[in-house]
Amino acid sequence: MAWDGYINQNIVGGGYVDKAILFDLTGQSVWGKSAGIELTPEERNAIAFAFNNAASAQEKGITVDGNKYFFNKISDLDNIPVLHCAKGKEGIIAAKCSQSILVSHYPESVSAGNAVDFIQKQATHLIKNGL
Repeated sequence: MAWDGYINQNIVGGGYVDKAILFDLTGQSVWGKSAGIELTPEERNAIAFAFNNAASAQEKGITVDGNKYFFNKISDLDNIPVLHCAKGKEGIIAAKCSQSILVSHYPESVSAGNAVDFIQKQATHLIKNGL
């Protein structure tokens, strides 16, 4: 896919997340992804929908790769909506960009705060480049 290299080098390669996927705002079209992450269309749609209506995510959680994560919050960081879900010490950070959604997984060895900061910076870069 067109964005696989960027995701592997700049996002996963940054050391704060171990896998990531980039798709359009509707969740229908995957633009790129790293190894180890597969989201069903339903999982992508649920994440996309959560940015517009967090109630469903609060009630049901978010599922990524068939694993359920508990919804924590959606924060507005420098005008970028950032979703955070957790399962134990690992979690999911998703950022809504101009035309895409970046979803990442951080492992137990990385603090949630560092992962959130890193993904917010990556989302800022994507937005500046029209994505």
